[in-house]
Formats: sequence, structure tokens, C-alpha cells
Amino acid sequence: MDVSIILVSYNTKDLTRNCLNSILEKTQEVDFEIFVVDNNSQDGSPEMIEQEFPDVHLIKNSENKGFGAANNIAVKQSKAKYVYLLNTDTILINNSVKAFFDYMEKPENQMVGACGGIMYDKNGNKTYIEFKFPHIFDSLFANMKKTEQDLSKEKEVDWMGGSNLFLRKSCLDKVGLFDEKFFMYFEETDLCKRIKENGFKVFFIPYSSIIHFEGSSFEANNTINFSKARIFAQSKCYYFKKHHGLLSVFIIKFINIVIQLYKFIKNKNSDELKVLKIKLEA
Repeated sequence: MDVSIILVSYNTKDLTRNCLNSILEKTQEVDFEIFVVDNNSQDGSPEMIEQEFPDVHLIKNSENKGFGAANNIAVKQSKAKYVYLLNTDTILINNSVKAFFDYMEKPENQMVGACGGIMYDKNGNKTYIEFKFPHIFDSLFANMKKTEQDLSKEKEVDWMGGSNLFLRKSCLDKVGLFDEKFFMYFEETDLCKRIKENGFKVFFIPYSSIIHFEGSSFEANNTINFSKARIFAQSKCYYFKKHHGLLSVFIIKFINIVIQLYKFIKNKNSDELKVLKIKLEA
């Protein structure tokens, strides 16, 4: 088996259907299988997959295990040379799987442990492509900051998002899978950091393209999602503690106090104080 394509599903039935259809329509000239790990969806997602996509390997969790842990379950069952992690709110617009596979099979790329491609939003605009590892003094945490880049060329990067991440299994055998202490957010940053620390490389390549309907599974409004904010803050603190020590967490929390108080004074929005409380509790 060349590639195992892995999706983690959580109450995204229609999005998951569209993603699976795009995989089957666009993927050619490569031996592949599909895993869907369902994190206890209550919207009929597992039943839809069983009825409409009987060849898909469906793994049904009895609880929401989070992104990294769910992917790990499928990776452990995969017998393929590569695994391709793909969000359910994505659609392939070219033969991305073959493009990634051909790139990784080149002898000169044998030390590339992970790669990702171009992503577009639902309006066809290019969105974030690659990230820099977050730095303790980045007030907005640089892992979420857009960077300017030439999208016509291959480029070595620090890390790429798990919504579109192609991984070499032999690399994972050496560096390990996702750290399951990350429920969501920063797990791919941590994985790519370990990949690079073990002598492998992470690359952006321009030959693969997908549409990412980011946030489509959440209600579209302008209010702060405090649950997501809490998970993000917890994951961020754990990442910095793991890679930079406990002191870095205290510095980050001090920076957060300054930033959130400034936002509160400027906007007079009590939500900023709630966000500060979440970040301090993380």
C-alpha cells in the first residue's frame, strides 16, 4: 500500500461526504486506502459512511479523543508507506495524493519527513501555507501568523498544518506519533519540531492544492468561542513548557496580561477579561 489517507470526523457529515467524494474523484495512479476515525459524532456521520462509502475503514470512538489521538489510532493500523492527514472540511482540487507521493519517492527527498501543499479558502483565495515555530515573545504567537512566500517553488519550512499533511511512516517510526496530551491545536507544530530535531525536513510543495472550508463546522458569528480559546491556551502552554521549560509559560502569561488588559482598555469589551482568565488558568 502506498498511502493511507486519514480523516478525523466529528459532527461534519456533509463536509465529510464531500471530502470523501473529492478523494475518490481526484486520486489516481497511486495505491491508497481511506481511514475515517469518528470521534463519537451524533449527526449520523458513521451511518452515512457505512452506507455510502463501504470501502472506507471506519473507526468509531466512543468519545471525542481529540485530533492527535484519533489520527494515531489510524496511523497504527496503517500498513502504507505514507500517511496523508486531511481535514473533513477540505476538498481536493487536483491529484494531491499522487503529487505528494511522487515528491516523497524522489531519492533526493528521502530525508523529507513531512510536506504540505497550497490551500485555498471557499472563495478561492490562498490562505496560510506554512508557519514559523512560535517564539516566546511573539505577542500573537507566530505559529498563527501569515507569512509572505513564493508559492511557485518548493521551500523548507518549520511546520505545516495537520489539515493537509503528508507524512513518511518510517520517519514517524523514529520520532513517534502525535503527543496525545494535545487535545487540539499545536499537535502538528510539536510533531514537526520533533521531525526536524531528528534530522528530517519539512517542506512546502506547490504541486498539491486543496480547498479548506476552515471553521465551517462551527457557528459563524463574531463572538468569542470560549471553549476553543481555552483549548488553544492549554495547548499553547503545554507546547512551550515541553519545548522551552516552565519559565516560558510564566513569561507568556505575563505577556497575556498586558495584551488583554490593553485590549480591554481600548475596546471596553468584557470578553477580553474572560479571555485573560482562560489564558491564566491554562
